[in-house]
Parts: sequence; C-alpha cells; structure tokens
Amino acid sequence: MCDKHGKRNLPWIDALVVMCAVLLFGAATVLCHRMLQDSRIYNCFSGLVKSYEIRVLDDGTKKPKHVAKPFISPSEGNTLSWDGELYNEIRQYLYDPDYCWKGEFAFFPLFPLFWRLLHLSPLGISLVNWILYAIALALVALIFGNGLPRWSYLLLLCAPYAVIFMIPYSEALFSLGIAVGMLGFVRKHYWMYFAGFFIASMTRSAGNIMVVAWVVVDLLVVINARGSVKDFLLNVVRHLAPIVIGVFAVVVFQRLRGAEHWFEYVIAQKEWGKELSWPSWPFTDWSREGESVTKPLVFMLFIPSLIWLGIQTWRAFSCKRSLLTDARDMLRILSVLFFVGNVLLALFTQHGCLFSQARLLTCTPFFLFLVLDLATMEKRGAIWRWAPLVFFVLALVLCFWMLFKSAMRGCWVVFMLYILVFYGSRMKGWLRFVLIALTIVLNVFWNAYLLNCFFIGPPVLIFT
Repeated sequence: MCDKHGKRNLPWIDALVVMCAVLLFGAATVLCHRMLQDSRIYNCFSGLVKSYEIRVLDDGTKKPKHVAKPFISPSEGNTLSWDGELYNEIRQYLYDPDYCWKGEFAFFPLFPLFWRLLHLSPLGISLVNWILYAIALALVALIFGNGLPRWSYLLLLCAPYAVIFMIPYSEALFSLGIAVGMLGFVRKHYWMYFAGFFIASMTRSAGNIMVVAWVVVDLLVVINARGSVKDFLLNVVRHLAPIVIGVFAVVVFQRLRGAEHWFEYVIAQKEWGKELSWPSWPFTDWSREGESVTKPLVFMLFIPSLIWLGIQTWRAFSCKRSLLTDARDMLRILSVLFFVGNVLLALFTQHGCLFSQARLLTCTPFFLFLVLDLATMEKRGAIWRWAPLVFFVLALVLCFWMLFKSAMRGCWVVFMLYILVFYGSRMKGWLRFVLIALTIVLNVFWNAYLLNCFFIGPPVLIFT
C-alpha cells in the first residue's frame, strides 16, 4: 500500500523488493557477460564494449590493449585474479610466512576465514558475496523506513563499481557489517551497531577513518547541544568500542599467525607503495577504469563535501541549527566524513595517486546511504538549485577527455547517477524513469565489462 505521495507503508516489503532487484541486476550482468562471449552477439556491440588483450613487447614486458574481441568465460584459474588470489592464499595458509607474501598482512582476516569456513570455490564465494550485498542494500533501505518514494530505490542499481561484489573480495562482508551497524544505530539497538561495526572492522582496514569520523561527529553533536565533556567521552567510547576491539582482534590474530610486529597491517602498507607524502598534481590513477569513476566523484562530491562540513562546523560553534538532530542526521555527516577521509588518506599516502578509490568510495553503505538521503532530502535551500550543477559542469569539463577516450567509461554512469540524485525528484515521472532505466542498462554493460577485465587479470590495471 502507498500513501498519496507514493511512499510505501511496509518497509520490510520495500527491503525485500530492493534485495530481489539487486539479485536480478547481478543476474543481468552475468547474463550480459555470458552473451558477449558469443562472437556474433559481441560484434553487434563491439563499438560500445571493448575487451582487453595482453601483449608481450620485445623487452619482455606485458602491455594491455583494447581490442574488439569477445569476452572470455570464467575458469578455475581466472576466477582467482588480482586480490582474489591473495585472499585465497590467506584462506589457505592464514598468513603463514612460509607461503604468504608480507604485503598480505595489509588484508584483514575475517573474509578469508569466512571463505575458509564455507569451503566454497571462487565462483561459490562470489555468489555468496552478491547475496550478502543484496542483503546489505535491503538493510540500507530499512534505515529510511517508509520515508522514501519508490523510484529512489532504483538508484541503488546504479552503483558504478558493483562488480566488486561479484568476485572473491571482502567488500560484501564489509558492507553487510556496516549496514547492520547503521540500522542498529538508527533503531537504537546497540548490540546491532556493535556487531555490525565489529564485523566491518575485522574485514577491512578502514578503522582509522571510522574512528576519526566518529570523534568528529560526536564533537559536533556535543558542541551543537552545548553538552558536557562527560557526554562527549561517553558517546566516543560507545561508538568506538566495536571498531577498536575489532582492530585489536585483527592485530592479535596476525601476531599469532607469524607477524613480526604488532600492527603489522600498518607496516605492510609500504609493500603497496603507501607512505606519508605530499600529494602531487595532477592527480593520477593506475587504473584507467578506476580513473573514469574516481575523478568525477572527486570533483563533484569531494569539494562540496568539504564545504558542507565547514558549514556544519560553523553552525555548531555559532549556536545555529546544525544538521545533527537525530540518528539519520548523524549518519549523514558520518558518511560524508568517511568519503572525505578516504580521499584525503589516498592523497597523503599515495603521492596523489587515487588508485583503489573507485571501489573504496562507492562500494560501501556509506555511499549508498548518501545516494538515497540526498535524492530524497525534502528541505533544501537555494544552494541546491545551482551548486550541484556548477560542480557537475566543472567535473564534466575536467573529465571531458575521458568521455571519448573509450566507448565504454564509468564516468557516464557517475554523471547520470549524479543528475538523478540531485535533480531526479524535480523531474517529470516519465523522464526520471527513462533516465534511471538507461543508467541501469548502461551499468549492466559497464559491470559486465569490468567482470571481463577481472577474468583477464594483470597487468590490466582495473582493481588496483
């Protein structure tokens, strides 16, 4: 049943519909990849979707090249490509120094342990990952209760790097943990919040960003409410407890499994070329595909996010109304801080190289929460009428060369999602659904293309 504004009154049904829609999107992506393995079908779309081929140069180095060639099928070997191979080694040997590379300590153990417990093949754990992702998005939908119009849920199918949940990576388990924690936070079930963020903190090394984000949120809350230092410290302890305990459990586990130092996962970052440094300009990216998603996001969302955080800080200190009045408002600023924190960490530890940011920024419930929250925010000031368009044009100009560098680029998906998020609620219904449908179809092709790149494997710089 729906009210006169088109909002459903049964949030659990909404969540089930979201989960089914995500499962269908995954099936459509796999089917698209399967069909493009047929040379006759691929020839019909060769101008839209390219493939890769690894060529060996005279000096022995390997170089990827775009070619009009049908997609390859998954096999026993190519389903353990990129980081999937490293996760599999941790699953088998649990960081044993005799079998595992030192850099693998940068990967947290919960996903490999989960995979080990299930005794599944790479394709099997990939299927489980996609189901976990579908559940996570259903939980994100539940955060909003019955307060969302039905069309906004379709935006969840426009995530430009959803392919990361179709392969043996840890993002699905991380997303499930964060989604459980966010739902528990909104519904004031601390045990859910604790369990969710504890799981997430043992799955990916994002604890440092989440710790700083929570401290800033709690600081702004206590300043805005003119609370006491005791209130601030109590909230910080409650919010950070699952994160700190989760990271501590990882440190102990890795130490017991052969790590030479405590906090070996921090030292292992050097094996990946990460160290404190000043960012260079222009920003770079090892991955062409990642670059086409990251650069538009940085220009369209990172700078506005910094401005918005500055405004909220000024309001908190000047006794003016801040956007920190309930749990959803706190999750909004927490999500923005997580987004900003990832970019800043990359800029100051990777010499201005933004590799991995495409998936680190978009493949979390924090990003998807912001997508739904911004798309359905009812109270918007005059700034919403022009500011998003200004940053969109800025990103379009700065990234214009990428639009025609290849027939299939993730920037198209990012640009269309951006327009739908900020202007979808003001569009005519038929126009909005046409644009959403077009974006989803484009995203199916885009993620099928990324899936094919994963199967081809290094040295194609896709998921680095």
